[in-house]
Amino acid sequence: MIVSMHVTHTSAGGTEGLNDVVPLLESEIGKRIGAVQQVTEYIVVRTCNRFELYAATTDNRAVEDYLQATIRTIVPSSNIAYILKDRDSIKHLFRVVCGLDSLIVGEDQIQHQVRDSYARAKEEGHVGAMLTRLFDNAMIVGKRVRSETALNKGAVSVGSAAVELAESRIGDLGGKAVTILGAGDIASVISKNLVGKNVGTVIVSNRTYSRAIELADELGGKAVSMARLTEAVAESDVVLVATGAPHAVLHVHHVEEAMRQRPDRRLLIIDVSVPRNTDAEVAGIPNVDLENMDSLHTIAMRNVERRRNEIVSAEKIIGEELARLDSEQKEQLANDVIRRIGIKMASIREHEVEIALARAGTADVHELIDDLSRAISNKFTAELYRNLREASRDGRTDRCEAAVELFGLGDVQ
Repeated sequence: MIVSMHVTHTSAGGTEGLNDVVPLLESEIGKRIGAVQQVTEYIVVRTCNRFELYAATTDNRAVEDYLQATIRTIVPSSNIAYILKDRDSIKHLFRVVCGLDSLIVGEDQIQHQVRDSYARAKEEGHVGAMLTRLFDNAMIVGKRVRSETALNKGAVSVGSAAVELAESRIGDLGGKAVTILGAGDIASVISKNLVGKNVGTVIVSNRTYSRAIELADELGGKAVSMARLTEAVAESDVVLVATGAPHAVLHVHHVEEAMRQRPDRRLLIIDVSVPRNTDAEVAGIPNVDLENMDSLHTIAMRNVERRRNEIVSAEKIIGEELARLDSEQKEQLANDVIRRIGIKMASIREHEVEIALARAGTADVHELIDDLSRAISNKFTAELYRNLREASRDGRTDRCEAAVELFGLGDVQ
């Protein structure tokens, strides 16, 4: 059985609501879930738009109650989180991997992010057969949607939307000075979407300076250390913030000092980090415009409208894969019985072959084969015949009728 917990940009009413809650949930639930007796496996999925937990359980209700109680402790007055179970959890994961539940529908990064979360949980020893099967199937669904639809074609990511937002605010980026704060996945996508925009100076700053150098080289720009952040901001028309830090890294004093050096030149800051990496007070500095993830809403809606037909196609694929899993689930009991029959048959065969080989050279080959086949047949059917006769004596004719059907004896007289 599966229980999943979700805090997303949708349930939070926008990414603003994720800023304070997600780090707490990640710390508390991520730390405690492994100690819950009824949880046998778990995977935590953390992206810029969500915090999710998928748990294989021996008791769905007990785990659901535990998660609800923990959520109430962290955010007592909020309905920011919700819990799903079994098929609903599976369908949700499939939609997440396909990019259907993302702020930017069809985004490319989400499948990679889920795969990384899955791999990390495996390395940490939190994953067994149930979640392996679930997440492997989710990756199959994601691959189908990407190969059979055009859902992820074109600019579909938070990074591409950030660049589109910058263009909508200040116009053509040609000749503009741009600073990218961060060098992770989203920052890399931002950089790729700047290619061909004929931007002027490009500056990359990151906590790991070597990574900033790599990204700057890709853009033909320059890397600066975080210690020179004020200097980078002072040179920029646009600052795109996309770090993985759990706290603000671009502070009021950085921007105030930078603006003193260019008081009449406007500055656009777009922070697509969750939690935010820019002090909110920065928005009050003259000539500074501060945008965040929630500012991408209009772009996200346009993206949905452009991809409406592809969304329908993706949902159809998800429905097909869920139906396939349902069918496999229904066959699970039969598959287990078949497996056990196979084990028993193999044991009987190996034993009788061993006896036959011991007689090889002393018995006629035809006699040997006849005895071997007869022995295998008799050994396998002995219990079957005994149980059928007992059932018939007890009036349990349904068992006899089942045997006729299972062995295809309808035409045998």
